[in-house]
Parts: sequence; structure tokens; C-alpha cells
Amino acid sequence: MNPIKSLRLAADLNATELAKRAGSSQGTIWKVETGYRLPSLSLLVSLADALNLTNAQAGKLARALIAESGALKAESGLTVLVGIADEMKLTDSRAGKLVRALIKNGDE
Repeated sequence: MNPIKSLRLAADLNATELAKRAGSSQGTIWKVETGYRLPSLSLLVSLADALNLTNAQAGKLARALIAESGALKAESGLTVLVGIADEMKLTDSRAGKLVRALIKNGDE
């Protein structure tokens, strides 16, 4: 099961509620949860915030999404972020902190 969908269900949210909390559309949530697309870095942060994830959980989520993404990897800023985090041997917590800092500073 898609990691975002698993987290959403664990939080007892439906896709509409998650979309509203994340400032996104239900269609976008569906595309991410079905593997049709990877979330942008800003959407990843919005989803992590909507699901009340820690930096470590957000970093783990980013890595899980990349692990299951297949052909989508080449198109994503998320791929670059996870590649950098892995190359720098960042923990999940530091990877999550990095993505939040990038978005806060407007660098997607």
C-alpha cells in the first residue's frame, strides 16, 4: 500500500479531509496515493504537516515514496532530495528537516 495512504488511514482521515488539511485537491491526493505521480517537495511538506509527521517520519516517507515510484523517479525533485540525503548519509530526521527548510526558503 502507498505510504501516504497508509498514514492517512492510520490518522483516520479520508482523502478529502487530507486534501483540505494539506491545501491540495482530492484528485492530487488520489494521483499520489495510486502512484500516478510523486508529490512535489512542497506537497510532501504539506502532507507531512497535515499528518502531523515528525522530521524523521517525513524523511522516511520521502524515501518510501522513492523506493516504490519506479519510472516516476526521473521527473521528481523528491528524487533529487532523497539522492542528496542518501549521498550525505543523512538520517530520516535530517532529511525531513532539509525538505522543510528548502520549502520554507522557497527552493523547490
